[in-house]
Amino acid sequence: MKKFKFLPLILIFAMLFIAGCGAQEAPAPEEAKPIIEKTETDPAPADGGQTETDKVAGVAIAHLAEKPSDNYMISAASLIEKMTAGESMTILDIRQADAYEAGHLKGAMNLSWGPDFARGLKDLPADQTIYAYCYSGQTCAQAIATMNMLGFDAKSISLGWNFGISQTEGYEAFTETETNPLGTENPLDFDPEVFAAIDAYYQELAEVAGTTFANHKISEADANANLDNPDFYFLSIRQEADYNEAHIPGAKNIPWGNDMVNAFDTLPKDKNIVVNCYTGQTAGQTVAVLRLLGYNAVSVNGGIGTPANGDIGYGKSFDTVSTIEEDAAAVLNNKPEHNYMIGAEALFPMIDTQEDMLILDIRQNDVYTAGHLTGAVNAPWGPGFAEAIEKLPMDKPIYVNCYSGQTAGQAVGVLNALGFEAYSIRYGWNLGISQTEGYEAYTEETVNELKDHGAEINEHKLTAGKAYFEGLAAVAGTTFANYKISEEDTYKAAMADDGTIFLDIRQNDVYTEGHIPGAINVPWGTEMVAGFKDLPKDAKIVVNCYSGQTAGQTVGIMRLMGFDAVSVNAGMGTPVTAPAGYANQGFELVQ
Repeated sequence: MKKFKFLPLILIFAMLFIAGCGAQEAPAPEEAKPIIEKTETDPAPADGGQTETDKVAGVAIAHLAEKPSDNYMISAASLIEKMTAGESMTILDIRQADAYEAGHLKGAMNLSWGPDFARGLKDLPADQTIYAYCYSGQTCAQAIATMNMLGFDAKSISLGWNFGISQTEGYEAFTETETNPLGTENPLDFDPEVFAAIDAYYQELAEVAGTTFANHKISEADANANLDNPDFYFLSIRQEADYNEAHIPGAKNIPWGNDMVNAFDTLPKDKNIVVNCYTGQTAGQTVAVLRLLGYNAVSVNGGIGTPANGDIGYGKSFDTVSTIEEDAAAVLNNKPEHNYMIGAEALFPMIDTQEDMLILDIRQNDVYTAGHLTGAVNAPWGPGFAEAIEKLPMDKPIYVNCYSGQTAGQAVGVLNALGFEAYSIRYGWNLGISQTEGYEAYTEETVNELKDHGAEINEHKLTAGKAYFEGLAAVAGTTFANYKISEEDTYKAAMADDGTIFLDIRQNDVYTEGHIPGAINVPWGTEMVAGFKDLPKDAKIVVNCYSGQTAGQTVGIMRLMGFDAVSVNAGMGTPVTAPAGYANQGFELVQ
């Protein structure tokens, strides 16, 4: 047995429960399968209440904490090189017997994946590296993880027979149909406690056979069907940069690595943990470790999917999301009653008491210097605003004003998605601040420098935020300048019937009284993101609200989510915005 150096981690996982039953690897059926129910008092299936030991937890943790740089894997090409060189090795084919008999690597013995897998390991040698393979690499990942916990030096052949070995040039010369019997003169002396736990791991396959969790896996379709199931917890172990670019909706991230075990105490013990990686292989190893630590973990068939593993993998059939998309949606999903806005009359007393805040004036510099709120700094709206983002504070609220509140709405939507606490000043300078009694006492002409507050923003999100503002250069001087559209151009687009989508986010009762021809209604609120699901990302979406302010926020969020959205100048129009606004200017409404 290997010696391990992770006693603090071992103690964290002591006294957890482990599952025990079994099943054979086979293609998952398309029809819905029963889900094995778990309860909070029995977070993982147990065989007669078997109690986890420090020793079992220790070898499970050490498998990841002491993993080598090769991740316990070898490519088929590298293995063939070793075979060509005549290296002494043991090759183990864990596919079912019929697949093995049809053809396997020369010298490979067959120990089929299933409930009795652990019991067959006694016939493998202790003094040779064991190179194992299955169909795609995923169940073999579970196998080599448990084998290494028992004390073998085991590695899986990357991507298995179907996507690895059989896709390697010249592999045919290294295959045969002759059966090679199991057996060794130098068996491994298993630790009884560890072997009992791992044997229970495989015996459990019989219980999960035919269920959603057959082979301690879950199909792409079943994973997608349970995205909103509160009993499911989705975990991506891909590297952070890749996770940020695309992941299963709602998935949390613990990147694969030696220190990933330190984050396992954040995982729930009363939910089904659905693990995904790139192709299912490192997720398979992770599932083996988690299950031996008492978690009810399964891996997604094919992982997120890569070009290397054919047509399997979640991302091949279902939509993934980026971190910025999810964080942008969360701004609306968690929208407070104040709608991320504040009136000038509420802000003035805060200026009086010198509250710790930043007032950000995004009007152009010449207007700012002519007069602005006391203490306000200037970062003019436009492509250059991208460079101001990292200078903003993340430890205090930011109050943003523009001219009318509409572009400030966009800025607030984007900043909140990036992790700031931002609010727009209702109706901006022209219609809000300067119309509030006594505002003159709260203005100055002194230019205040925007100091560098050193905002620490996830690189993925920062890139998206900067791209948003830098994109203003491309639309300057067009119909969609500032990600807005005039009232007249809105009417022309509605009459043209050119595929433009019109989205009215006012409340339904107001919408039914009169709206832009062809407009659909997704009322502003915490459930509006659900209404975006059926909207196309390849069409222009024109958003209107009452005055342009919540539409501005919506446009900021939608563009970060990948939609090509713009807002109608001044929205439908209110008495405050008059004469601006679609209805205020007399354009056609329908009921």
